[in-house]
Amino acid sequence: MTWCGVGPPGDPGPMSVVVRGESLLLVFGDGRWWAIEDRCSHASCAFTDDGEVDGLVAVCNCHGSEFDVRSGEPLMTPATEPIRTFPVRLTGGILEVEM
Repeated sequence: MTWCGVGPPGDPGPMSVVVRGESLLLVFGDGRWWAIEDRCSHASCAFTDDGEVDGLVAVCNCHGSEFDVRSGEPLMTPATEPIRTFPVRLTGGILEVEM
């Protein structure tokens, strides 16, 4: 795995980025950044297109599934499978995701 720079943190709101061809959603909460894949495990809807973030919960508006951005675990059905998460660090003012 390699740390990949995604840019300065900017606004603490959710950020959509593409790293090594993978669409990710970066979310700030609990004093740090979290990264999840930008796809619901139920119907593959992108959170950035058909979703929202409420605190540390990514909500897929296609069918109402919810996920904890810290663990990727589903919190609300119909999704039953977790989504992938990725470590994030801030180095020299640049956010980096480990992929």
